[in-house]
Amino acid sequence: MESRNILRSRITTIILVAILSFAQFVEAQTLKNSEVEKWRADLQFLKEQLEERHVDLYHKTSKEEFEATFNALIEQMPSLTEPEVLVKVAQLIALIGDGHTSFYAGNQKKKWFGFYAIKFWSFSDGIYVIGADLEHKDLIGKRLVAIDKTSVEDAINLVSTTISADNPMEYQYTVPYDLNRAELLHVLKISESSKEATFKFEDGSSSTFKSIGLKPFRNAEWYSAHPLYKGERPPSMRLEFLFATPLTLPHLKERKYYWYAHLPDENAIYFQYNVCWDQKDRPTFAAVTEEMFKFMDENPVERLIIDVRQNTGGEPAIAQPLIDELSKRKEFTEEGRLFVLTGRRTFSAALTNAAHLRSKVNARVVGESPRGKPNNPSEGRDIDLKKTKIWLTVSTQFVERDNALGDADYLPVEIEVPVSFEEYQSGIDRVLEAALKAEIKSKK
Repeated sequence: MESRNILRSRITTIILVAILSFAQFVEAQTLKNSEVEKWRADLQFLKEQLEERHVDLYHKTSKEEFEATFNALIEQMPSLTEPEVLVKVAQLIALIGDGHTSFYAGNQKKKWFGFYAIKFWSFSDGIYVIGADLEHKDLIGKRLVAIDKTSVEDAINLVSTTISADNPMEYQYTVPYDLNRAELLHVLKISESSKEATFKFEDGSSSTFKSIGLKPFRNAEWYSAHPLYKGERPPSMRLEFLFATPLTLPHLKERKYYWYAHLPDENAIYFQYNVCWDQKDRPTFAAVTEEMFKFMDENPVERLIIDVRQNTGGEPAIAQPLIDELSKRKEFTEEGRLFVLTGRRTFSAALTNAAHLRSKVNARVVGESPRGKPNNPSEGRDIDLKKTKIWLTVSTQFVERDNALGDADYLPVEIEVPVSFEEYQSGIDRVLEAALKAEIKSKK
């Protein structure tokens, strides 16, 4: 992918051009007059809600640019299909420029785009197939190079125009999810049809997929590239399972939000923290944390590793008992023996926790940058549009996680660990391995 700053600038330009231009080819029918009026009324209400509720609506795109784009969309409405309107609304919201003000064009309560039964992920060496249904199982592990006549690089940039983002790590996280959405690819002119698309791969092979609905997509007989499942069906296609390890899989199967394990060979404690909420009918986060520290007092370890790579947020205060107790343990906070693992899924409250672990108790950040800015508009709240039955979120507060980082796009990562597809297929958790092997450095 392009450099982060160039990519962000290019995507903003593409968004503006895309919304201000009319569609050149469509398959669905354009909106009826009654539907046009409903959309116009709801979008006017949406604009008023954004201006009233967003903490700083024009922090990235000027009011003049935003209003010009909004007005162009209102004017174009009679010539658009419903999928086109949904995509253009997503592009409009993406102009605002923060991840908590977001609109998911193909994932609405009563409006879903079709799916192709294939799943992708972005690795350091490209976008690969990490999952497919039984019919397309032979595609697993192949590197994507084009969709119909559109190169994968152009497809990435076009899909990125619909994604609300704090920083470009959001595109690396979300774009692969959206490369299998039928109407989205068609509206963006990536594919030539909203009913089928041909995916082309580095080895010269290709496969044409037919669009399917949400229920058959969820119920498909899925297979994964992950070596942990040895060619058999995984218990779930959620990312936690697609990136599971022999250490984490048993706990994922038990649906645990947070847990710890002693790694005696490495003289370490590994703490996985996947959701920032206390779990119903299980011990609270505070109780599990207390139990872990009691174990550590009885079984001294060299390092403590806290993993928030699969954590997309919740309530940041849930982790306060962990941070408070660590602040009392100088052997970790001053000797460089505390690590926090982050990744592109780390977001919102999980980012808050990672930032506080870094700034307040000197945790060393390992992995890849989270997809949220350390200090940014946050606290997303729903806006429901009654006439068109769509919803989105709006950032209602500015959250400052670390004043020293100012307007930085990224939480600093001390030990960056890019992962190639080959390394993923090896089954080795390179990020955890890096934390376990990192030289201990005093933080005094």
